[in-house]
Amino acid sequence: MRTTATRSLARPAFTLVEVLVVIAIIATLVGLLVPAVQSAREAARTNTCKNNLKQFGVAMHNYETANKRLPPGYRFVSGPEGNGLGFSWGALLLPFMEEAAVYKEFRFDLPLYDPANLIPREKHLPVFLCPTDPISPNGFVEMGNERYAMACYVGNFGPPDLDATQDKRDGVFSRNSHTGLKDITDGLSKTFMLGERQNGPFRHVGVHGRHFEYETAWAGAIRDVDDPSDDHGHMVLFQSGHTPNAANSDDRDVSSAHQGFAQFLMCDGSVRAVLEAIDVDAYLASSTRAGGEQVGE
Repeated sequence: MRTTATRSLARPAFTLVEVLVVIAIIATLVGLLVPAVQSAREAARTNTCKNNLKQFGVAMHNYETANKRLPPGYRFVSGPEGNGLGFSWGALLLPFMEEAAVYKEFRFDLPLYDPANLIPREKHLPVFLCPTDPISPNGFVEMGNERYAMACYVGNFGPPDLDATQDKRDGVFSRNSHTGLKDITDGLSKTFMLGERQNGPFRHVGVHGRHFEYETAWAGAIRDVDDPSDDHGHMVLFQSGHTPNAANSDDRDVSSAHQGFAQFLMCDGSVRAVLEAIDVDAYLASSTRAGGEQVGE
């Protein structure tokens, strides 16, 4: 009988240096890939935000065709507890945005703060939300024991002080406004209709007295329970007090969650990205509806 001796063959192993080289290569690839993925995701989020604004543009024009005017910035009627209505341009656009079911849940003959309007005012509607904003999709603006679903878009009030002159605007929307497209004589393509606003703390916290956070809701302007004379029009409107995303912006300004720019719906239905570095005069000119200024592209 022949026997065959079995020899064990030694397996080659990676050296420590080789392992470290492989790890370094993988880390480099990950370092290159992650920013690319993040950039692609932000581009998709920005595009979703742009599409939201385009939907508002179509709805605004359809509303104007049906009613011969754009919706008011928000409805106002004096009441014992402040604004006895409060419903915003956003709430009034719902039937023109395939949200008729939510529209029908509101009791428009009662104040927005009435318990009868609790269910619809607490609903987060995707079309009102910029996906880059991490707070608004699940956040609420609170007033006493009341809650209002947050939103990311506000109507153009224009240059005046929104808190001081709620009825007077150089822009498109204000309290009980009734602007028609024919009234926007500066040009539909050159006039802001809506802008963006994130929610959460101001960019520079504590620089505006007792105010610390951006407050934006879609259902309407919420009267102050401690001061009924304050109907908080800035919750659905913006004034052009500071250029977009300015470090010292407050709860009346445009301040988007995008880096370096904010998106605006123009009155012709187009959407434009406006850089933070826009010239102040050009920004103010774009926020007036009939100022007669010359605005470049």
